Amino acid sequence: MRTTLLIFATLITFTTIGQKVNKDFIDGEIYLKVKQKPLGAVSSAVNLSSELQFLQKFSSEFVLQQATKPFYTNNSENLQKIYRLKLKNPERTDEMLKTLKQLPEVALVEKVRFRQIIATPNDPSTNSQWFLNKIKAFEAWDVNPGGASVVVAVVDNAIQTNHPDLQANMLPGKDLGDDDNNPNPPNITFSHGTHVAGIVSAVSNNNLGVASASNNRVKVLPIKATPDGADPRGIYFGFEGILWAADNGADIISLSWGGIGFSQAEQEVIDYAYNKGVIVVAAAGNEDTSVESYPAAYRHVIGVASLDNNDQRSSFSNYGSWVDISAPGRGIFSTYPFNTYSSLNGTSMATPLISSALGFIWSCFPSLTPAQLESLLKNTADNLDSANPGYKGLLGGGRVNLLKAISCANKGLASANITVNGSSFICQGQSVALNANPGAGNTYQWFKDGVLTNITTTSFNASAIGNYQVIISNGSCSILSERTKISLNSSFTNAPTVTDKEATYCTDLSQNGGLKATAISCNYSGPTTFTYNGPLVGYDGFDKSGDDPTVNVFSLTGTATSIKVSVTWQKKDQFDKNSCDDEDGGSTPYNDEVSFKLQSPSGKIITLIANGVYSGGASTSGIVTTVFQTGAGQIPQGSVPASGTFAPAQSFATFLNENPSGIWTLLPEDDNAIDPLCVKGFSMTITTNGTNQPPAITWWSAASGGNLLATGSDYFPSTTNIGEKTFFAQAICEGLCPSPRIAVKLTVLTIPQVYVFPVSSNVSNNSKFKELIQKQTIRFTKNDQNIYQIYDASNPQSDYVPIGDTPPLTSPVTLCTTGESYLLIAQDCPTSVITWNNGANGQSLMVTPSSPIGYNAYCHKEWSPCAPISSNNILFVSPADAVAINNKVYANSVQTFTGNTITATNFIETPTQTIYRANNSVILGAGFSVSANSVFTARIGGCGD
Repeated sequence: MRTTLLIFATLITFTTIGQKVNKDFIDGEIYLKVKQKPLGAVSSAVNLSSELQFLQKFSSEFVLQQATKPFYTNNSENLQKIYRLKLKNPERTDEMLKTLKQLPEVALVEKVRFRQIIATPNDPSTNSQWFLNKIKAFEAWDVNPGGASVVVAVVDNAIQTNHPDLQANMLPGKDLGDDDNNPNPPNITFSHGTHVAGIVSAVSNNNLGVASASNNRVKVLPIKATPDGADPRGIYFGFEGILWAADNGADIISLSWGGIGFSQAEQEVIDYAYNKGVIVVAAAGNEDTSVESYPAAYRHVIGVASLDNNDQRSSFSNYGSWVDISAPGRGIFSTYPFNTYSSLNGTSMATPLISSALGFIWSCFPSLTPAQLESLLKNTADNLDSANPGYKGLLGGGRVNLLKAISCANKGLASANITVNGSSFICQGQSVALNANPGAGNTYQWFKDGVLTNITTTSFNASAIGNYQVIISNGSCSILSERTKISLNSSFTNAPTVTDKEATYCTDLSQNGGLKATAISCNYSGPTTFTYNGPLVGYDGFDKSGDDPTVNVFSLTGTATSIKVSVTWQKKDQFDKNSCDDEDGGSTPYNDEVSFKLQSPSGKIITLIANGVYSGGASTSGIVTTVFQTGAGQIPQGSVPASGTFAPAQSFATFLNENPSGIWTLLPEDDNAIDPLCVKGFSMTITTNGTNQPPAITWWSAASGGNLLATGSDYFPSTTNIGEKTFFAQAICEGLCPSPRIAVKLTVLTIPQVYVFPVSSNVSNNSKFKELIQKQTIRFTKNDQNIYQIYDASNPQSDYVPIGDTPPLTSPVTLCTTGESYLLIAQDCPTSVITWNNGANGQSLMVTPSSPIGYNAYCHKEWSPCAPISSNNILFVSPADAVAINNKVYANSVQTFTGNTITATNFIETPTQTIYRANNSVILGAGFSVSANSVFTARIGGCGD
């Protein structure tokens, strides 16, 4: 259920050898890559008996017409493993592929794709070279006329090397189509390459014809890639031409041809040229689509889109995030066979203009690296967004501006870059410094979300989320940076645990233990799996039924050190993107249409598996789960889909050492209709270099805002203020937002601290009780049965005398009944000499108050450096008085407070049974709180109620 697509428009109508079986591929031709080490070669000829002995058994069955080494001319062991086979019966190509894929000697096998030139004819009467004015070539020549010669290889169908307007800038070339040294066209139908060559380097200042952007600083290396008897629209040996150019002095290779569909063999040729320091430029295609065209979409290739004279995308030009730059491509007047001129349209014309511009820039600044040259070209391009509102980000860096490129290179300003001094994920209320590249004489304009700010320094303090850019100017040079996105970090550190503390007045907490916050370690390094939970998405013929699957990565610290991706999917024999829920049709699935890419939050994209890797099978493979992990084996070329773990086609190293937080997007693709790719699941497992370290702890004076009091897990506040004070502890792990601030209470007790217990007559008449309360070292404690006892702390053999199960009462104590006795005990005095405010001495005091009265005690000690202080007041109050309750009610207490009115601002611990009883009103003021599990009652009534 597969359809095919037309690739490129025709150049001229003619009769010649055409494609018979499938116009996407060269009839009956196959790339075969073997695993064995190559024998080496001095020609393209292949000896089957010594090099490909395993193929001899197929020569009679499939009639192997020819086997050659297409890339024999270089010393690359990898490329010399690739052979090009030609079958006598092209209709049996798929059958041959299936057979070869099963052989253990085979590393890769794929059809040879049919690449075509990318141009359309136009009225030849237009002889104005408007495009040179558009890219400001003439002004650029005035700024810097150029110096060293640069070699640009034109790989095309043919080039008239003796054209009067080309000959002076032409080098000896190669005809790979007919294996000779004559790249000239056999007839007028082979006109495309001559037109392209003229755009690259037509001779300037010769009083003849046209000029080129390169200003006579570029020499053309002509390479013919189409046999004389073949379709002149076809590029049959284009990648052999790239290889030959890279090995024969080319600095830049210009490719005005292409087509849909990825080829691993082609990518390896591009990689070879790139690794030799050669820049490859290719046309984006003329199908008015965002579908990737190759070689333009290969990595290490500058893909070029076409523009009209108003800077709008030419109606025919392809576009997409894979495009790198744009240039004029409509009505381009240039050389033409034989000794004439013509005007053509196409990305075929925009591409050599970029190659010419690159060559001229390189001639002016030969010390630039290829990467610097490409960066300069893109960063000095004129923005096209306003002229192309529907294609923002899809036309590369913009329209080439040769004057700006030369001017900026003269100033040593090749790019405008922003570096983030820290994480680009900031927490609410935080900021991060953005730094632009410095330079003598530079001026700066900062933008947030496209709006100019008032910041003109090299650094910008970003305190809000958004997209930031900077324009760096120096004289006539002005460059706009890429967008740097500052995002809101929504991953928070876990809150620390804290414990409230009581301390006596004037205690040095650094010696006796301060407030402590305990937090878990910052072990947020993973591995952590993040899973897509959305609906099934169908893909078919570059279309899809819904949004691409995404996962939101959060809560990890540090930068990524390893990534694993899992995709659950099925290739079905059905109709289109919306038929994934239908039952499989049962016919042969076209698995070779399937590809997956992965996009990071920063916008970087890698290929997980390219189309053309899988092959069809007798029936669907069913639902499979493909896991991509570094170190695993590659998916075997020509295999059918099967669950397992495999290496991605491009390394995950692209994403390593980046903050992984944010939205990751799976980019599935099915490059032909009909029979959909159905994606059911997607997950990512990420590990970072976040260390298992303790978080930073800070102490604050308020729940938000406030003052920073201290850092560290321990805090030692002053104990010179009596009462309860609240502080706030916060934890933060690097890369995460601070935790919520957790309240911790410090209660500073007086010295001594007086506790009051009701004492029954049975207890007060006990002789041992009477003896103990005379001791200066009396203490109280609670036993396992929750009974309070008194004892002599100075005597290890002291008896413990029980005084009841009621905890210390909270002051004020209501005198509803007269004649009741109470034991007051003063503790925590560092000396045993204590005086009460009624003149009594000793640590305990027995009282039977009959009217309102207050008691407190004093320690006899040296108070320096603190001021002297008395104990807390124990108040006995009348039920007819206004009563204020400010003190904590102890856990397990059973106590009733009575007054004419009651105002409470205290805390009731858990569990308690507490009654507030007033004749007129009970007012619960600010600060009043009751713990869970306590029984609290407030009611109107006096002692008798």
